[in-house]
Amino acid sequence: MKRLLVPAIALFTALYCGIAVFDPSDSVAGMKPTVFAVILSLFLALIALDRVTVPRDLLLRVLCIAVAFPAVSMAVFVIRHPGQSIADGLSLAKALWAVALVLPVVALGIDLRRPVFLWTGLLALSTIGLGLGSIVDPTLQQRVSVFLIDHNVALIGSRSFAGLDLMMIFFVTSPLLAVPVPSLIAAIVGRRTGAGARIGATLFLLLIVAAAILSASRALLLVLLLESVACILVAVKRRPWLVAGTLLVAMACSVPALIALRRTSLFSAVERSNSVKIAHARSFIAHIDEQPTVLLTGDGLGASYFSAAPGVEQEVYQTELTYLDMVRYFGLAGSLCFLLLLIAPFGPPNGFILVGLSSYLVIAGSNPLLFNSTGMLAVVFFWSEQCRSRSGLARARGAVQPVPERAHAHPAILS
Repeated sequence: MKRLLVPAIALFTALYCGIAVFDPSDSVAGMKPTVFAVILSLFLALIALDRVTVPRDLLLRVLCIAVAFPAVSMAVFVIRHPGQSIADGLSLAKALWAVALVLPVVALGIDLRRPVFLWTGLLALSTIGLGLGSIVDPTLQQRVSVFLIDHNVALIGSRSFAGLDLMMIFFVTSPLLAVPVPSLIAAIVGRRTGAGARIGATLFLLLIVAAAILSASRALLLVLLLESVACILVAVKRRPWLVAGTLLVAMACSVPALIALRRTSLFSAVERSNSVKIAHARSFIAHIDEQPTVLLTGDGLGASYFSAAPGVEQEVYQTELTYLDMVRYFGLAGSLCFLLLLIAPFGPPNGFILVGLSSYLVIAGSNPLLFNSTGMLAVVFFWSEQCRSRSGLARARGAVQPVPERAHAHPAILS
């Protein structure tokens, strides 16, 4: 039975990754909850039939994020807002439940790199393909954009910076393009990487950069640059001359980039996206001034506040400023604990994994991409990689440990 259940769980996990990438709002196929339920059901059946080991620290962290935080925060919401609907809070809680996907992935040794890299590669190809198709057939943009916008999959149009109109093909899950970067940089710079793997990783990285440019997302482009430099520094940290060369190249490239940015409205307060974020922040400050206890206890998961942002000007429970929303939900102390649970490494830290997870969390700070299946998929990926790294390190250490002279003749039997 185990031989059938494990491949089935791996198959449905790969399917779930594809849905999370291309149908994040679940408005196209409506299969996400069903696939997620099938994965957990098969995993529970496997536990009932066979002994399955789940790291205790991983299980405890999943319970904290998927159960404890939503339960306590929604209780706070009910106390502070009696009689109000908890529907918004439940939608956010369901998104946090997706972190439980890491349990079967780690327990069964499922390699998430294959499905995640496959779907993010298809995401990059889709972005580039739509860009090229819009150039060849301008009406394609109009036909496709209606469907993608209506189903909350992507935005297709143009974005103006300093009077320059740029094509914009921004899939809602485009920030996931930052997830494969640490592994690609490690393959490109690593000493033990074969020539074919190095060429493939380079082409994949160029594909991600091209898709990021077409997405017209400033946060994604900036984080990709910083993430790549940080990963290169991690890879060459024991080769001082390469570290110095990487820093010099980064500094040389940053000077013309900063000059170019000064001539655009990318970081101008009057640029539309920036003005909306600034208005959200000001409304948040006004909300805290009126209710300072929110900083201590939070306002509850799914709690709303009035935002005076242009084009919004109404009560909202989720904005682009993820971490300000988090403070409203959990309070300052609760938000700090939540972030520590997300980013604290399992065992000895792996530089590439920490850089990758931190990079995604930076992107999520200015996009509503943490309290949803997209954000939890990124967390699950990096957590599984941390556990894989820890297991590999433990096996390596165990291989070189000397055998005790007075070892027992029979091993202990685990039941």
